[in-house]
Amino acid sequence: MTRSDRLVLLGSYLESGHRIATRLAASVEGLGPSFPLDAGSVSHLTAAEEERIDAFLHRFSSLAASVQDHIGRALLMAEEEDLSEMSRKDQRLLLEKLGALDPRWAFGFIAELMNKLVHTYPDDPAKQAEVLNQVYQRSTDLLSCFDRMTLYASHKFGVARGLPPVSRAPPHQPRS
Repeated sequence: MTRSDRLVLLGSYLESGHRIATRLAASVEGLGPSFPLDAGSVSHLTAAEEERIDAFLHRFSSLAASVQDHIGRALLMAEEEDLSEMSRKDQRLLLEKLGALDPRWAFGFIAELMNKLVHTYPDDPAKQAEVLNQVYQRSTDLLSCFDRMTLYASHKFGVARGLPPVSRAPPHQPRS
């Protein structure tokens, strides 16, 4: 794959991620009055509220997977890194070292939370509330991670320059 091909791929992943991130940001804003949840509020969710929360969870998982499996890898490929022997954790740590991810947003925890959502969704309302609250709290961090990666790609490679930030928190300028 040529450098040009890698940059086109990175740009397309960022554009796709931006669509997901925009919808996640809208879900976060729309659900704000409902959070934090407790066992009682989870037990009494209406069908419409469950649908809104399901859409929110899907968007969170989709963006976390996109950041981890597509955007992060594409950024490292654009950096001409050899990914053949790198674990996801190694990739994340390298992205932090390069300045494309900020360790304060704890993307490793976000990825664990995404896996928890995908593999277990507890039947106990108290556990559901706990997981939902964690996801809701980490959503802004995930949006900040996405914005930071977009800013890094724009600054370093000239891709995705027209994508506006999706998080309310301004991303920090990436290191050159």
